[in-house]
Amino acid sequence: MRIRNSLVRKYFLVSLLGAVLPMVLVSALYDRYASALLEQITGERLSAQLASTASRLNAFFDVRVYQIETLSNHPALPLLAQAPLTGLDTEIDALLRIEADVPDLYGILMFGASGQLSRIIAGQAASGAPYWSDLAFDVATLPVTPASGVDVIGPVVPADGASGWFLMRQSLRNLNNGDHAGSIALHVRLASVTELLGGASLAGILQPVLKTPAGIFNVVGQPVTPSRQMVAGPEVLPGWQPMLVVDPDQLIKPFKTARHGLYFASITALLVIIVLFARLAGGLRQRVEPLTAGAEAVSTGDLNYRIKVLGDDEISLVATSFNSMASKLQEMFERTVRVERLAVLGEFATGVAHEIRNPLATIKTTVQALARSEKNNERLELLEDVGREIDRLNRVMSDLLEFGRPRPPDLQAVSARALLSRLYSLMNPSTLQASINLEVAEDQDHVTFHADEDQVIQILVNLILNAVQATPAGGSVRLQVARTGPSEAAIEVRDTGTGVDEAVLARMADPFFTTKPKGSGLGLSIARQLAELQGGRLEFFSTLGEGTMVRLTLPTQGDTL
Repeated sequence: MRIRNSLVRKYFLVSLLGAVLPMVLVSALYDRYASALLEQITGERLSAQLASTASRLNAFFDVRVYQIETLSNHPALPLLAQAPLTGLDTEIDALLRIEADVPDLYGILMFGASGQLSRIIAGQAASGAPYWSDLAFDVATLPVTPASGVDVIGPVVPADGASGWFLMRQSLRNLNNGDHAGSIALHVRLASVTELLGGASLAGILQPVLKTPAGIFNVVGQPVTPSRQMVAGPEVLPGWQPMLVVDPDQLIKPFKTARHGLYFASITALLVIIVLFARLAGGLRQRVEPLTAGAEAVSTGDLNYRIKVLGDDEISLVATSFNSMASKLQEMFERTVRVERLAVLGEFATGVAHEIRNPLATIKTTVQALARSEKNNERLELLEDVGREIDRLNRVMSDLLEFGRPRPPDLQAVSARALLSRLYSLMNPSTLQASINLEVAEDQDHVTFHADEDQVIQILVNLILNAVQATPAGGSVRLQVARTGPSEAAIEVRDTGTGVDEAVLARMADPFFTTKPKGSGLGLSIARQLAELQGGRLEFFSTLGEGTMVRLTLPTQGDTL
């Protein structure tokens, strides 16, 4: 072999060029384009992040506005705002407590016509004034922002262990004369709003804050005074605006570090390539012939894949040896890959089934309890539908568990004649209901399988149900036993359905593959798995437009009973 034809030499030159050229290009172009690209990327990122934050804040305020407007429209509240603290109507009391008992509110406050605090309804988050403290509660000095028909009062800065808050107040009118009758206000946690800003992004380079009439607050509702550049987002209320604090130095620092790292990596790669290929060039020729001899020695199978042999270099010798070996290895490789994939899928399926089954049991118990006490027929029907869907999920979980941890077979003598008779008794009612004729051919050879009877029935029931579902009314499904070898026999399930094309046929037993709208895709996978555990196999044959035949081949125990 001539040195100029050596792939080592060719790869050395290409790799050397590939290591040097990027370094030269990076040096020439990096600084020119990095700044503009960074500005474009971060500008789009900031705009998108601020728009998303504003959307969340608007949604929060919309919910609170709807809540306060709904409460202010209650006909009894104007009188309640002016009435004494005692004698609260039970129905109104219950309504106000339900509305106040949400995590985002400290409570609901009512003010009289002159602005004095007249009623306090504490929520689950209530703390401090005016609920559990003697401190004065004065809102007269706080900034007021009209928005969406309500007044936003505050916010109040957290101080002395007390949390920040603001009010969303709606005026109440006397239904008789339309005069001002006081107001009702939601006492809102400031932290519930600032939490919607989200966390820092780009490794802490972008810090979200909220600008309000009372100052700027961070994500935990604490006042801050940013010293860096701030980018403003859309206003959600007059004077309320999400913003991002940007540190430009930190933003550009990773790019500078990456550039230096790239320079170092390119130089290192260049040195490594020179040393590596210098060693490979001297040792590769001595290693090619042993590799070729080893490939030919282990060639015990036939692979469909072939390497095209071109030229007269070292890889051409390996390609020739591979083509000789490939014809002997196909079946072993395919089986190994399939077994490993099934093992991984089995472990995954078992884990998923165990994690889902326990919550499903709790949900089912809850639905049953609700159904027993439900008087409304429409809601009762909905609960029953939920129960049925839970049962369906449980069946899917059972399939997953069976696929993940199949029971070892209990091998014994199983009469083919008795097996077919039992299957006919089990499946004939179902086939008659579907207007399908179930035919069972007589076992002339008196075959006795060496198999697990329960698992064989499970396999065949699954095959028959699939055949019935694939066969139109008036068709037929036929079972018959056939000898396939001196120590094995097969049970064939044939239908007169529409058949399937080659692409579907090749994947029929793949886990989670199904052509049914509501199928789990595990039935045929489990069937093939059970067949192989008993030393058998499952084969599929189909002609589009004529039907499908599935052959279950199992070891036999003897020729007669």
